[in-house]
Amino acid sequence: MRVAMQTLYAQTDGTTLRLQHDTVLATMEKQTLLQIPLQHVQSIVAIGRVSITSPLLERCAKDGKSVVRMNGQGRFLYRLEGPRSGNVLLRIAQFQAVSHPEKLVPLVQSILSGKLHNTRQTLLRSARDSRREESKERLRDVADDIARDLRRLPYVTDLNALRGVEGINAKRYFSVFEHQFTQWDSPVTRFHGRSRRPPRDPVNCLLSFLYALLHHDAMSAIESVGLDPQIGFLHTLRPGRASLALDLMEEVRSVLADRLAITLINRRQIQTDDFEFLPGGAVSLSESGRKTVLSAYQMRKREEFQHPLLEQRLALGDVLPVQARLLARAVRRDHLSYIPFYFKA
Repeated sequence: MRVAMQTLYAQTDGTTLRLQHDTVLATMEKQTLLQIPLQHVQSIVAIGRVSITSPLLERCAKDGKSVVRMNGQGRFLYRLEGPRSGNVLLRIAQFQAVSHPEKLVPLVQSILSGKLHNTRQTLLRSARDSRREESKERLRDVADDIARDLRRLPYVTDLNALRGVEGINAKRYFSVFEHQFTQWDSPVTRFHGRSRRPPRDPVNCLLSFLYALLHHDAMSAIESVGLDPQIGFLHTLRPGRASLALDLMEEVRSVLADRLAITLINRRQIQTDDFEFLPGGAVSLSESGRKTVLSAYQMRKREEFQHPLLEQRLALGDVLPVQARLLARAVRRDHLSYIPFYFKA
């Protein structure tokens, strides 16, 4: 359990989170594990068999602090929120943008531009780090393919075609994902394509857990500016799916999640015994594995870089809120385009 970037993560089985005056207490068997002023907590993520008392849930809802529950495998269960806030005129503009291709196409092009650029940077970084010539060549070939699609992106003006470009390049990316690992003799690095519900190998398990954490951060960023997380642009509308949160994730997925997973495995910070191999072929993180990943994820979000647009040092964890504000500005004003996040690895 740790507090970082204003999010309280609780994942120790048997823990109870309760409210005492204006303080959050984490207790187990009548022993206090952690206490922190509620004003320092923006959101709570409870993973596994963690209990949250009704007074704390009610106070979080009243104060506008989100509470997310995930199971031990990192799969989203539910999210508690208080009354919706934000500018209703912004949400009306968001709804209108979905039905107007002349506004929607530039937004999707920009989101895809950021995703393809950052995905390519991740592959090139891994190619530089690799000690195997075959891996270097495979990674660079896919990076070149992505670069070609990146150059032709401004000329693709059909939404279905744009989504097709995203799908093709995601398939290319994951086809060489295992070539980013330096451990070829470890069961942890066995990867034969993306598998989700449930993940079938340690790599997919690690990616799914990190994507769940990233999804929570994207939801918080979107709600903070008053946009509706259900109304997406790149991802089509689907009941129960936070399509706009998935859109916002795409630009930072390779930077915050994929690169972290690669680093954890290559540095042997996560090992085979950090996973649980369940009947039926599913794989989940153990409690110790989740602790390692949560700690590394928060450290990654604290890393700073020079933001090309703001021209100042910025933590990686602040990228999603910044991009959410830029997206809201582009949706609200017809003459402004959305500026994607470009990262240089």
